[in-house]
Amino acid sequence: MKNILEYIAVTFFFLLFKLLGLKLSSLFGGIIFYLYGLFSKRNSIAKKNILRVYPKISKRELNNIISKMWFHFGRVVGEYPNLNKIKLGRKNNIIIENEKNLINPLKKYSNCLFFSAHIGNWELTSHLLIQKGFKINFIYRAPNNHLVDKVLRKIRFSYGVDLIRKGNQGAKQCLKILNSKGGHIGMLIDQKMNDGISTKFFGETVKSPSAIAKFALKFHCPIIPAVCFRENSTNFRISYAKPITPNELKRLGDEKEIMNYLNNYVEIWIKKKPEQWIWFHNRWNN
Repeated sequence: MKNILEYIAVTFFFLLFKLLGLKLSSLFGGIIFYLYGLFSKRNSIAKKNILRVYPKISKRELNNIISKMWFHFGRVVGEYPNLNKIKLGRKNNIIIENEKNLINPLKKYSNCLFFSAHIGNWELTSHLLIQKGFKINFIYRAPNNHLVDKVLRKIRFSYGVDLIRKGNQGAKQCLKILNSKGGHIGMLIDQKMNDGISTKFFGETVKSPSAIAKFALKFHCPIIPAVCFRENSTNFRISYAKPITPNELKRLGDEKEIMNYLNNYVEIWIKKKPEQWIWFHNRWNN
């Protein structure tokens, strides 16, 4: 019954926000989660995490980041039903930086891997690939409610992303994709995995998913860092960093060193726009 009620609620908000359109759904989502954030118990986790990164931050600045984070997160949620309406180009919603860093390796290599983090609207990092005619498969953590998962998968499919659930079956699916030409995979690497490998993140030991490093070494794929920052309202800037080539990955060494290297990118992104990262996730062992 709980799953059914959650499904009805998610479906209702999906249809409502879709009718409202991109700008209003983004704004209303921001307001709803800003209000939720005023009373959320997750603020204690957010505060601990922010103090790990900014130990000398004032109380006022700390609370300001948390308030803006909740509003921004709400915008991301509100934008989900209208992701297929967000278009590339300065006259539309998305400005692209360093497009060649994504397109050139896609043309050069049979398979490419790219990663991002839960910052800005991370769902949009794949938009350039899709709108340029490339196929992308995204690894994601499925919600416990399979009915809600069905709704979220439908949203993502509507704008051209194929999905791979985390887990043993998902790993097998990734291997199948990477064994065929033109199979590109994206993933988010900034959440804790209890069965991940020990790496460094802002100077502390954390558990990180190592799949991207395993796949890159096994299939000799380049890894492309991708980040999406919100500029204002429903306008975004997506930047693709220089691809990390198979030779560079080999020089880095093992999976742990590769993940430490990738974590450095995430650290830079977070410091650039701290209010756009999800601080309430238990990334460290609090």
